[in-house]
Amino acid sequence: MGQQFTISTLERQPLTNGNIVTLAKAGFDELFILELIRSSRTNFDTSVPALVALKESGVSEDLIRLMAMPQATAAEAPPSKAAPKKHSLPRKHPAN
Repeated sequence: MGQQFTISTLERQPLTNGNIVTLAKAGFDELFILELIRSSRTNFDTSVPALVALKESGVSEDLIRLMAMPQATAAEAPPSKAAPKKHSLPRKHPAN
């Protein structure tokens, strides 16, 4: 029989890789799973073989990234490597 998720179950037991695979395969929206990960206790296996198994099970890279690197959020963009914009002073036009 499949796992049943209730609020009291989620409060007592941390989310695991298996829980995420179950939710993803059940068709839960990725945003819902991301928010659930952020708001729940977790106990993820982030070894390379476990991450490969998640990917092969159809879990998105965004979810895997959050599971492997919880300190980095999906909302944060990586620092830009573009050169900072230079502010130019107004040019004085020579009198004709």
